[in-house]
Amino acid sequence: MLIKYDKKQILLQAIERTITNDNWITLVILFVIILLAIMKLIKPNKLLGYALAFFTPGFFQKKVQNNVSIYSPFHLLLFSFSSIVISLFLFFVFTPKIYDQSFLNYLILLAIISLYFFIRRVLDFTFSNILGLSLVTKYFLYTKSGYLYTLSLWLFPAIILYQYAFKENLYLLSFFLILFAFRGFLILLNNKRLVISKLFYFILYFCVLEIAPLLILYKTTTTT
Repeated sequence: MLIKYDKKQILLQAIERTITNDNWITLVILFVIILLAIMKLIKPNKLLGYALAFFTPGFFQKKVQNNVSIYSPFHLLLFSFSSIVISLFLFFVFTPKIYDQSFLNYLILLAIISLYFFIRRVLDFTFSNILGLSLVTKYFLYTKSGYLYTLSLWLFPAIILYQYAFKENLYLLSFFLILFAFRGFLILLNNKRLVISKLFYFILYFCVLEIAPLLILYKTTTTT
């Protein structure tokens, strides 16, 4: 009887440890939902516009013409939302077999992703303003970052389903790749004049700043 009791006790401790390790993911998801609620409270129409931007290309054209600031409270919240969501996706898909799914490891990944997005976005818009780039170029930069926000808004429900229903990496990765490919297609479609005239530079830019970081992250997080 003593041996059976010990086995049950060990099993209960293992279950408690598993539940505890998952609690931080639930708290992060709740925090993201709170960010969504705040954005909906501040700018409901703008949030809806970003959510439907895949199907309304004129949405970003108006933003460029109005020269909307990227440092407004709404955009800072949207930036935080996107960084957290994309970090969760990368954490779920690339790290579970190599690293412990601890909150500390997630925070490290979130810091790297946020810093990368922040530097890239600031450089894009700083150079576009300092160099006086044309509206065509500004539109390209805005659609690139704007569609990333839209991708994050669509990816978040898939992350919730993954965490509490499917728990299958292939499902989450496939959904992301579909969104990523659709985003790339829309960037090409809505900036075809710029792409055709600067095809080599566009391909180089897209590979270096869009695809290469994902490959580097995959390599570093899946290598022991």
